[in-house]
Amino acid sequence: MAKKTAPAGGKGGGGGIVGFLLATVMALAVGGGFGFFLDGHLKGAAPVEEVKDAAAKDEKPKPAVSASAKLISMAPMVVNLAEPKDAWIRIEASMLIEGGTEGADVLAAQLGEDFVAYLRTATLVQFEGPSGFQNLREDLMDRATIRDKARIKDVIIHGVVIE
Repeated sequence: MAKKTAPAGGKGGGGGIVGFLLATVMALAVGGGFGFFLDGHLKGAAPVEEVKDAAAKDEKPKPAVSASAKLISMAPMVVNLAEPKDAWIRIEASMLIEGGTEGADVLAAQLGEDFVAYLRTATLVQFEGPSGFQNLREDLMDRATIRDKARIKDVIIHGVVIE
């Protein structure tokens, strides 16, 4: 085995470590400077006046639903979906109505018919994935506001089974 000899210039090969240390120190300096820059901008650009005003007034937050709102239960709906032909969906829901309950049963039945008509045109793909349930809820709420925007405040889904 032959011994490794130093290059003709007489200097050893230690430049790799020095270069690595120099690059590391520069990267730390740039990262630290950028961190201080962001910290200064975030502290200066984050006014919290809205929270201070609400706390100063000591106002009670208004409830989203009034005390006169009633929860009217709807009959469970079992509907075959448009695609695939052998898929069924069962939904149990209620509607939250504002004001008197006169005619609420008729309104619930009409709304149930609207939901069934919509679900017969829906496909299983529409309800898949993480946002499928949210899309279903929004679509049913859209149908409810078309039926009676003044009285119906929300549609609450108690259960959904897709088979």
